[in-house]
Amino acid sequence: MFFTIFAWLYFLFLLYYISMSGSAKGKIRLVIDSDVANEVDDQFALSYALSRRNKLKIEAITIAPYRVSWQKGLSVRDGAIDSKNEADRLLRLFGFKYSAKNPFVYLGCSGFLSEGYNETNPAVQKIIELANVGDDLYICCLGTLTNVAMALRLAPEIASKIKIVWLGTDNVLLEKFTDANYRKDVLAFNEVVASSVDFTIFPTFLARAFVTSIYEFPRNIKDNDVTRYLASIVNRFVHIEENLGIKIIYDIGPIAFLLNRDKFTERLVSPDLLLKEGKVKYPKGRMINCVTSVPKHSYVWKDFLSSVNKIKGGLYKPRVFFVSDTHFGQASRVERNLVPFKSVEEMNKELVRRWNNKVAPNDIVYHLGDFGDYDFVKQLNGKITLICGNYEKTEFKKDFEGFRKKLLALGFVDVIRNGMYLEPEVLGERIYLTHKPTDHAKDCKSIFGHVHTLSLVKPFGFNVCVSYHYYAPVSAETAKRYLKFINSYADEDVFVE
Repeated sequence: MFFTIFAWLYFLFLLYYISMSGSAKGKIRLVIDSDVANEVDDQFALSYALSRRNKLKIEAITIAPYRVSWQKGLSVRDGAIDSKNEADRLLRLFGFKYSAKNPFVYLGCSGFLSEGYNETNPAVQKIIELANVGDDLYICCLGTLTNVAMALRLAPEIASKIKIVWLGTDNVLLEKFTDANYRKDVLAFNEVVASSVDFTIFPTFLARAFVTSIYEFPRNIKDNDVTRYLASIVNRFVHIEENLGIKIIYDIGPIAFLLNRDKFTERLVSPDLLLKEGKVKYPKGRMINCVTSVPKHSYVWKDFLSSVNKIKGGLYKPRVFFVSDTHFGQASRVERNLVPFKSVEEMNKELVRRWNNKVAPNDIVYHLGDFGDYDFVKQLNGKITLICGNYEKTEFKKDFEGFRKKLLALGFVDVIRNGMYLEPEVLGERIYLTHKPTDHAKDCKSIFGHVHTLSLVKPFGFNVCVSYHYYAPVSAETAKRYLKFINSYADEDVFVE
């Protein structure tokens, strides 16, 4: 009797072990190659994938280069840094654990192969490293093919170890492809075709089926940190091609394909149908896989919504940021050559972009004065507390309460007349926030603004003016490093003017 029970328990355990091993083994090893700061559809695709880690073993996010017409002053390198910041933000929303030793997000090429770029970088190195360990590695490319083409150029042997799924091209019957993922780096596309790598194309014209709007999306989501963020970026994103709040979310297509491949139809085609520009030699018998039809629009959206709606709320702990002296809308900053921008419009646009690329909607921001045009608060992420600087004090004069009421109506969380103390749990020690360094606290360190680039650190604290910090807010993590430097490493020579 005892033996029979034991045998049954052992048998059940064996079945459980096999099923668990099979499910783990059955996961798709995946790298997502994304230009996530380019638009908003990458955020949807990353959220879709991260919410389905029961089927996808995501091993890295690599940052693809991009250049877009509505961000003309943005270099490819700066766009990549913005994308890394955005990817990091999404990982935090999911409560994802990563570290300096295992950053999980890797900067890729800072140029295009079509423009002569030919360098290695962390993303390319990571692709090669992951390709050489374990089973087949899928790489889902949501932007140009630059990073994978560079990896194949440097390590052609990985062609037999990776499978590429790429959102790009148009209908193969067209005389030329016009989509951005193809046009920005035609050479990268040609080199991938010329290799022997397993290559699946998800044409952009099929991805146009995945449409949502600022009206229907909020009505179909359950409230959690991720869905709340996706709703906020759809509402905020403005593009010349948008029509009445309708938005095409192209990039969920390839993720849906990886998750539900049996629902899509595919066809092998000759490379000749795909090579629109340049003479390309490809291996004999070479065929490219193309997705030729997608399931009903509602199927993909239902699967996406089901995935993100199951995410538990409250995973994201708001971050804290500090900033001062943005001077939104003040043309004199440009006219006096005090900022590296050609016009006040460019300055405003860059300040908003750089702010929002670091700060999430639920983050906490302490602005230490000289804000500028207060209407810009409507364009900025974060819950903003404004500590009045000399510009604010000139405006409110004797009617501070009336001034404060006006700013709260615009969207500020609070307005502080002079300065305020932060409790130790924020930065590890009690800190005083003030506009002018001359108003610093006597009983603790201070964070200040006002002096722009005249002084970064003082014995009593440090400066968070945007002029010193890439025209963007400073995170609490960075603030702690400054405080540690002042408390532990700086000697008196550091503070000599």
